[in-house]
Amino acid sequence: MKKMIIGGHESESDAQILIVNPSDLQPVDSVSYTNSTKEIKEAVDMASEAFTKYSIMPLASKAEMLKKAAELIQHDKEQLAVLLAKESGKPISDARTEISRAISVFTNSAEEVKTAIEGKTYRPDAYSYPTDNDKRIVLEIREPLGVIGAILPFNFPANSFAHKVAPNLALGNTVIVKPSSQTPLTAIELAKLMYRAGFPQGTISVVVGNAEKIGTAMATDKRISGITFTGSTKTGNAIAALAYNKKLMLELGGSDPFIVFEDADLERAARVGVRARFEYAGQNCNAAKRFIVHERVYDEFTRRFIGLAGSLRVGNALDESTEMGPLINNSAVQEAKSIVKDTVDKGGKLLLNRETVNAGQGYFMGPVVIGDADIKSRAMQEETFAPVAPIFKFKIKEEAIEAANSSQYGLQAAIFTNDISTALDAAKRIKVGAVLINDSTRLRWDTLPFGGLKDSSIGEREGIRSTAIAFSEAKLISLGAWSH
Repeated sequence: MKKMIIGGHESESDAQILIVNPSDLQPVDSVSYTNSTKEIKEAVDMASEAFTKYSIMPLASKAEMLKKAAELIQHDKEQLAVLLAKESGKPISDARTEISRAISVFTNSAEEVKTAIEGKTYRPDAYSYPTDNDKRIVLEIREPLGVIGAILPFNFPANSFAHKVAPNLALGNTVIVKPSSQTPLTAIELAKLMYRAGFPQGTISVVVGNAEKIGTAMATDKRISGITFTGSTKTGNAIAALAYNKKLMLELGGSDPFIVFEDADLERAARVGVRARFEYAGQNCNAAKRFIVHERVYDEFTRRFIGLAGSLRVGNALDESTEMGPLINNSAVQEAKSIVKDTVDKGGKLLLNRETVNAGQGYFMGPVVIGDADIKSRAMQEETFAPVAPIFKFKIKEEAIEAANSSQYGLQAAIFTNDISTALDAAKRIKVGAVLINDSTRLRWDTLPFGGLKDSSIGEREGIRSTAIAFSEAKLISLGAWSH
């Protein structure tokens, strides 16, 4: 049984939950689970006490511990990837990639934070008031915020942990992690490795438990200065309503449009589109969730897309040949089927239906492609965390842009065209956080800002540099004339 990590100590609660492999429904491990706020309060106590000394530790020392943690993760990479694949259902090849990304985030955080919080100097002598400005030097420095609450999604248990923990520890903040109750095991193992790397007691905790109670406790505890969250828009809005006095970095839902113009490279668009939609069974916030295709190339694109999607190997996440694994649980499967039914009921045509796939006893659902999707159907409006690809047909550019902007979300968008004018015009008019031209919506640079507009984000953007700025405070220091 895995235990929670409270300030560096393993903590066993009265309750336990069983973590089940979504590929075969076999137990992976059990983990301590709390239905109270006792553990979170204890973690905040330790994090607050640790912050006093840890925050003033030299940045070089913090950087060395992060690099050591990266080395330890690298040493256990295969073991961690297998654990991640088992608890999340992510294909083993993708699980290895996620662990590699987490290692990179730790390493880059040790380097990037150095320049992100360098501070600056001002010229007070440029201003006539206050007087005697020519005798002053004004500096701006950045200081760590305090205790940070980090709430992780189920779909990136390692990389999301790295993004929310590494930059904050580099700054001098202490962090309390609440992993998804579906995928808590990887976070616990990573926290153990970080303490082996030398991080002081109290700097990191991993509390597994009731999401509403822990989220509410984090949002209302005045000793927690900031919250970084990745998850649903509904939950994010609830946290924001309670945590109005804290720094917030809330990465929420996405329904990313994938637009194919008539002059696009259809072979590339179809190949990139299939990966962007069906990677990890579509359970990525920046997956391509809505395909918007010009009527002149609709048939050819659809033919290529269906051919590639129909040949995807669906199976156990630990099978090296698997290209798409299971959904996270049975509720996700049933929700996906409901979205398919709604989209077909609204006039969509089932062009590919692998809804029932013979891949074992897990929560499997094969790729589904729905043509002539109505713009008001659930698949074209909601965040579909499942391997369902609706395709909408458009005639003119304005219609494509209108369709792209019709969703409540605004995370990322992809545009495929060989006309730079078309690409740039559409990029300016689509209301999202990032536009990828002739590339996948899944593209993300871990160091650069990541986030969206509308219901896709609240507060600051995530990324090593932007996290460093968001969860540090600016302070002015004025050096006046010295008396002798």
